[in-house]
Amino acid sequence: MDWLRKVRPLLFVLGGLLVIGSLLGARLLTHGGGGGTTTAPDNATNGKAGSGPVFLGYADSNPSPVGFGLSPVLQSGEIVKMYVTAGQEVKVHEYKLFGGKLSVGDPLYKFNSQMLEAKLVDAQMGVDVALANLRKAKSMVEQHKTNIDSQKLKIDVAKDKVDRSLTAYQVYESNFRKLNKAEPEERIKELLKNDQDFFRIETTYRSAVLELRYENKVLSDLQSADAAVGIAIAEAEVKRVEALVDEARTAVEMCTIRTKMPGTIERVNYWPGDVLGISTRTPAVVLVPAGPRIVRAEIEADFAHRVGRDKIGKEVTIYDNTDSKITYKGKVERIGDTFLPKRSAGESLAPSDTRVIEAIVVVENASPAGQPPLRVGQKVRVNFGQ
Repeated sequence: MDWLRKVRPLLFVLGGLLVIGSLLGARLLTHGGGGGTTTAPDNATNGKAGSGPVFLGYADSNPSPVGFGLSPVLQSGEIVKMYVTAGQEVKVHEYKLFGGKLSVGDPLYKFNSQMLEAKLVDAQMGVDVALANLRKAKSMVEQHKTNIDSQKLKIDVAKDKVDRSLTAYQVYESNFRKLNKAEPEERIKELLKNDQDFFRIETTYRSAVLELRYENKVLSDLQSADAAVGIAIAEAEVKRVEALVDEARTAVEMCTIRTKMPGTIERVNYWPGDVLGISTRTPAVVLVPAGPRIVRAEIEADFAHRVGRDKIGKEVTIYDNTDSKITYKGKVERIGDTFLPKRSAGESLAPSDTRVIEAIVVVENASPAGQPPLRVGQKVRVNFGQ
């Protein structure tokens, strides 16, 4: 037992060293831990001074791969046609249109749009009705002008009637007074008051005056009425229903998902008959945009002081993370100014609060002769030494 008591402290020390070694090894093997080093990997030399700080990163397209899912005009939709397959190249076509350009991407897949097409037909019928009402409103304006002209003629007739009846009234009264000139004025008035012919003539005159006042009132009302209001309302309705047609047509067109940029279809996850909903997380199609490859190097805080703006525009060496003999050349395009969460943080099972500065390196040749191409998503290390 004496020997056991003597070696017990040594066993504790060995156990502690083993725990510490395990933790360090786990940190080095986990992405995000120890991403920056002060020495380059095997054969990692770059520039006149040789090796420099090395950082983990990922190859990427610029922009990053795009996932296409549910059309924004649908709550859920059934795919009725798939236009592309994995590995197929798609393009964006330019068309000249009214002095400008129209960009139309190749179709990727299409959702069932029967209900939206029915709404489009209904909206188009609404335009037909609105245009008919507009034509009616315009005809009413013309009719209004005709009514004013007709009313002016009625006023002319009424004025003539007033003039004639007034003349008849005056003539009869004058003749009556001549026949009864021997009678005093009061007697003449009494006789006129009881004379039936004079009463009839006077009534005709007063009726003609009232009729003229009425016809003038009708003309005043017609002239004060704004017949163009009907046209303005009808034109506004036409614009409203035409906007509904544009909305319905756009909704139908958006059921066909098109690419917004040239590239290569990397993956197709669904086929005709599959239904996508607002809770669907897997994209229907993944597109890798065309163009040069880049590497997003992750510079951790411990080594940020080693990478200044003088590195921008300088050549760097990119190594495959699993085989340092596979290398690519790149040029630093940008070094960020802000520590942000890693783009790759979502790939880890355990959440990480590690923040890094992202550096963008443009790869000169992603497919050099005699070695594998640099693939999007590939894990690499970047030597920033000069």
